[in-house]
Amino acid sequence: MTETTEVTRTRRVPAGKIVVEEPPLPRRTRRPIDGLRLVFVLVLMTALAALAVVAERTLTSLTADLAALNRVVPSGPVDFIALASELASLLLPPVLVFLLMVRGRMRTTVELLAAGAVASVAAALLSNWLAGAAPERLHDTFVPVVNGFDGTAVPAMPTLLVAMMTVISRLQLPRIRQVATFAIAGSFAVWLFQGEVTVGGLLVSLALGRAMGLLVRLISGQPSLAPNGHKVAAVLRDNGYDVTSLRADPVDKYRRYIAESSQGALGVLVLDRDDDGAGIVVRAADQIRTREEVLPRQMVTMRNAVNQITLQALAVSRAGARTPKLRNVLRIGSDAAAIVYDHVPGTILANMPADQVTDAMLEDLWRQLGRLRRNEVAHRRISGRTILISEAGKIWLLDPSGGEVAAPELAIRADLAQALVGCALVVGVDRTIDTAIRVLGRDVVSAAIPLLQPVALARSTRLDLKGRRDVLTKLRDGLVSSTGQEPDEPVRLQRLRPLSLLTGVGVVFAVYLVGTQLSDVSLTQLWSQTDWRWLFLAIVLIFTSYIGATFALLGFVPEKVPFWRVVGAQVSLGFLRLFAPATVGVVAINIRVLTKAGVAAPLAAASVAANQVANVSITFPVIGILGVVSGSSAAPDIDPSLNTLIIVLIVLAAAAVLALIPPVRLRLRALWSDFAQRGLPRLLDVLSNPRKLLMALAGIVLQSASLIFCFYVCLKAVGGAANLAAMAVVQLVGNTLGMAVPTPGGLGAVEAALTAGVSTLGVGATTAVTAVLVFRLVSFWLPILPGWVLWTQMQRRDLL
Repeated sequence: MTETTEVTRTRRVPAGKIVVEEPPLPRRTRRPIDGLRLVFVLVLMTALAALAVVAERTLTSLTADLAALNRVVPSGPVDFIALASELASLLLPPVLVFLLMVRGRMRTTVELLAAGAVASVAAALLSNWLAGAAPERLHDTFVPVVNGFDGTAVPAMPTLLVAMMTVISRLQLPRIRQVATFAIAGSFAVWLFQGEVTVGGLLVSLALGRAMGLLVRLISGQPSLAPNGHKVAAVLRDNGYDVTSLRADPVDKYRRYIAESSQGALGVLVLDRDDDGAGIVVRAADQIRTREEVLPRQMVTMRNAVNQITLQALAVSRAGARTPKLRNVLRIGSDAAAIVYDHVPGTILANMPADQVTDAMLEDLWRQLGRLRRNEVAHRRISGRTILISEAGKIWLLDPSGGEVAAPELAIRADLAQALVGCALVVGVDRTIDTAIRVLGRDVVSAAIPLLQPVALARSTRLDLKGRRDVLTKLRDGLVSSTGQEPDEPVRLQRLRPLSLLTGVGVVFAVYLVGTQLSDVSLTQLWSQTDWRWLFLAIVLIFTSYIGATFALLGFVPEKVPFWRVVGAQVSLGFLRLFAPATVGVVAINIRVLTKAGVAAPLAAASVAANQVANVSITFPVIGILGVVSGSSAAPDIDPSLNTLIIVLIVLAAAAVLALIPPVRLRLRALWSDFAQRGLPRLLDVLSNPRKLLMALAGIVLQSASLIFCFYVCLKAVGGAANLAAMAVVQLVGNTLGMAVPTPGGLGAVEAALTAGVSTLGVGATTAVTAVLVFRLVSFWLPILPGWVLWTQMQRRDLL
């Protein structure tokens, strides 16, 4: 969009017309900082509820102490404050509505009324719940007792006022804010003295009102604070820049302009408070996932961004590297700022054809990075999109806002690694390596080899690498060959992997589920109720299940593989189940033990995939057959706890949602295609070989039968009895459910499912819980120690 605007005359620059070209700005925005505030308030309310459960006496005693002050404080001032605050509370909402309507803010009026209504309803519903269905400790903490009767836990009027003031917090209404503060504080002070509200109720009322106000702000948005191009041009003119045109330059997420003036072309970066808080989530996620040494500094607030950008621009220039010269930082009102640079016309490296990038340009890039290295300045955003090749063929480094001075060595090495990848994507691996070694030397370049991994790269570079991951491998191999350096292990930059996070969340759920299932069983009762002689047989049966798993796997491997090595791998899984979901661990370890034994990796993966398919294909028909044979309804009547069902439903729903995402769907299709090409032929080979087929089927049956008999023996050990076929159904169903839940060894879900299943067979609840506990002790907890010993020994001998 092109518009012209008249600019006010200043003493230094004559008035004139400025041509502004920019897309229309949104009138309203949803500020990320409001979302963060809402999360903080919800966390605060959750912590308050937890405090009420853990430290009930502390909060109730505090409420009682404050109420006792009513006997000391004179009644006159209290009565006056009560009258004044009540009057202010009643008059404030209609006065606010009147003022907003007079000012023509109809939308804000609607938002104000909506926030007040939602907050009042929420306070009423929460009060009713606390007075009725809430746990006793929450009731005692939040519900006051007035004249022998339950009072209001969360007063609605203060909640309404807080919600309204949150909605209008951006408006210039200082007197209204003062009156609202007096009304809220005065009401609470009087109610606390008179015992009509608790400290917990007061805090919940404030938090609930704030949360409802923020929710309305997030849903409806707020008037944008971003200045348009005309205001930016006017500020530039007022500060001595003879601007004739201003054109939007949409090169990244920030608002950038190119200004034409008598002083030359200028680059203008505009920051405003609309984006405050946008970097917090990314920053927190990155700091949890990745070490800080390679992370760009995230700018959370406008003031923080201005300081970081100007500091780094000056630091990079002072180090002798080329970056657009910083001219000025200008304030645009109270909610925005403009950073003015010299504009350097050119093309970013990622958009350059390879034949137009000369070796001289590449060598110039390495010299710029060498200067940063000598001055210990890290850029941290080096990529093909921040390397500019000017019209004169010189290299310029853009957007150094994420770096730092006195940077650690790892950050400087990461800059080099990112630059190597960015160049290799454009000009190829060989030219990148040759020019880098010529300028920086072999030792400096080889130091970047361990950092050639996706987590060390900028987001834009990772996007460019999609479908070209072989570039990293070729670059690493080429550097090892050219520098003559032995390849070091990649530097561990990840603090927490997604699978580890998922496992951790699963463990938390598992501990909760196990605790709810076993809360009625004491160790003394367990010891006195169990006939430990049966446990020796149970332990033998668990070892037999490892033998069965070995036969089941080797039945799908035509190549010769040492039998006892595979047995050792199955035992080591007893330890590894602590750190990964069962299915993931079984697949990974079995593939690894086969490849270490000399089986080609694709064939090993195909054998394991065929083994998993065969296990599933046999297990479900066996469950149906045993269900009919047992003559019981164990299978359909297994009723795990509500929490277990919720977790399973969440997992299934997440899987269904993920399957709707095109990249995930393509990945699943690729996995199926891979199985059809490799695993299916292996499965057909086994079906055509009677000896291998018999070995595989015998192994699967032996593994399942061993676990079923182990479960039955554990029930006998605690004095219980049930139909063996029905027990088999329960064990197979429970184990299958456990494999579907992403917790280590199915922890929590298996216990809940097995306990519910055994209870349907006429076994008492206490006996069922104890039997399941003994079974899990034998099958899950006891194998941990021997599994750890075999895991470490096999790794030391390079067998696993």
